[in-house]
Amino acid sequence: MRSLKRQWVLRLCMIVCVIGCTTGNIRAQQQAPDTILYNGKIVTVDNHEINGNLGTIAQAIAIRDRNIVAVGSNAEIRRMAASSTKSLDLKGRLVIPGFAATHDHPQDWNVLNPTIVKKVITDDMHIERFMNAPAKDVVRDFPRVLAEAVQVAKPGQWIRISLLFGPEYQWGDEIMALFGKQIDKQMLDLMAPNNPVEIKGGFTGMLINQQGIEAVKKFYGDQWDKFLFPPFVIDMFISEEAFEKSGFCGVCYRYVEQDVLFEPAALAEIYRLGLSWTTALGVTTNATSLYTGGAIRAFSTLDREKEMAMRLAWGWFWPFRNDLFFDPYFVQAQVSREGTGSDHLWVHGMTPAMGMNCSKLPGITPEVKNRELPCWYNDPVVSRALYEYVKAGGRLAGDHQVGDGEVDLVLDIIEKASKDGGMTLDQIRAKRHVTEHMSMYPRPDQIPRLKKLGMMTSGFDINFFEGAADKVLKNYGERGVLQIQPRRSLYDAGIMNSFEIDRPLAEYTNLGYFQVLHSAITKKNREGKVLAPQEAITREEALKSATLWGGFGVLREKMLGSLEPGKWADLLVLDRDYLTVPVDDIPKIHVLMTMVGGTPVHLVPSLAREWNQQPVGAQIDLGGPASQW
Repeated sequence: MRSLKRQWVLRLCMIVCVIGCTTGNIRAQQQAPDTILYNGKIVTVDNHEINGNLGTIAQAIAIRDRNIVAVGSNAEIRRMAASSTKSLDLKGRLVIPGFAATHDHPQDWNVLNPTIVKKVITDDMHIERFMNAPAKDVVRDFPRVLAEAVQVAKPGQWIRISLLFGPEYQWGDEIMALFGKQIDKQMLDLMAPNNPVEIKGGFTGMLINQQGIEAVKKFYGDQWDKFLFPPFVIDMFISEEAFEKSGFCGVCYRYVEQDVLFEPAALAEIYRLGLSWTTALGVTTNATSLYTGGAIRAFSTLDREKEMAMRLAWGWFWPFRNDLFFDPYFVQAQVSREGTGSDHLWVHGMTPAMGMNCSKLPGITPEVKNRELPCWYNDPVVSRALYEYVKAGGRLAGDHQVGDGEVDLVLDIIEKASKDGGMTLDQIRAKRHVTEHMSMYPRPDQIPRLKKLGMMTSGFDINFFEGAADKVLKNYGERGVLQIQPRRSLYDAGIMNSFEIDRPLAEYTNLGYFQVLHSAITKKNREGKVLAPQEAITREEALKSATLWGGFGVLREKMLGSLEPGKWADLLVLDRDYLTVPVDDIPKIHVLMTMVGGTPVHLVPSLAREWNQQPVGAQIDLGGPASQW
């Protein structure tokens, strides 16, 4: 009997030993976090309901490699640390997911950053000059600036002069009113007869001389005659002859700059620095259409060389050859690319056009309706391109929808193409088509259609701050104003909506992403006047739109938008509490650190000193505003 008991005791000891050894091996095999941020207020945004519930708020977060491995209390997370773990005390600071700008144009805006352009471009390459002054000063000084540039330039060398809109983005209208009047093509031709010259507005808008026109045509060669309409008349409502006479174009500067004017290596370096510069605003994910081969090449080069400071989702956009989508092979080839790419650069959709401001709303006067541009999707080639793409299973993304009339046509096309493609309603919703800008839509009756189709919306509320609502009120009355980024109605209807920047805020202004959020929360213009307060949202809802819904908008919701284990460690450390500061102090919030994939891509000097680290980021290296924080 004693012998039998002794055998059972020995067996039990062996089992305990095996279990203990196995547990020890498992613990030994577990990797400790690379970084722990503790003693903070970690707002995870892990609640995925369409409301203002931000979910879990924790004290600490653990990061290994590129990903979040745990979120919890100080005690829970700090127990995970090893001697190799970098443990950083937040001292109560707020941590939130990185911001998404689901419609922005880094390829357009980065070249408007004087600090970056002057760092990369020398007069031996081409001539760059910047003016950032009120219109009266530009009128006075422009001839002298152009004359100096011509004197420095070699024959045939490009000259580009950018007329910026001011530190608060306040001079835009008066600067653009100079184009074609005080500054016109005749002046450029007379003063620079031997040089191609581009005068660039501080947002969109370009004036070009005859030498510049000829240089662009030479670049495109025999392809020029194959375009459905040439890049210089992208709005489709002016003739090529009219353009050549005036030299003015709204957005065709892209084809001048990205394909012709900037050398490929220089353009890529400007983008590299520009993306890094913008991470100081807290942007970790951007989305855009890439309009030119030059831009696609530049970002692909940066991605291949692992030089992208943020993530970028991009859409196909080449409206000059929408007839390509009549070819089933081409359509399938483009659809098959959706979602493909790297962790930093991937395709998220396609757009065949930039929507116009056509609206079903009556204007205050007949002249208002006469000024509206016709709906672009009424063009049979444009509408067929979107139809064929959606029918084949593609996703609409990257578009510019301005008026509610254009949205009616887009919804009609998506419904018909999806039906003709044999899709179920669930399959249509899974595509998560997105309309972008919300300049004056959706109308109340369009919201149920968006909801039914599972669509998202994306909007640039900064134009409310700029005064867009005042202009709409004058032209369309209060009903029109209520249709400018109507986020309250969208949240109440359960429709995901994300934030855009769509302005060169980071490049030369004092404005930032928090100003965009403030506009949606307060519905205030630059002067502090409130319009359409019924459509304002809470700061919690704004944060959710800026983070979680951005991840859904770029088709990476499993990896982006919230601070949850398994997702990429894309996060921000702020200098004050976004959730508790007075609402009008929200635009004053600074981003102390921006982390992308577990790596700080922006770290201001004050926090770097506190953590005994090196400050990083283009704004730090080149003396931008954040270098003083």
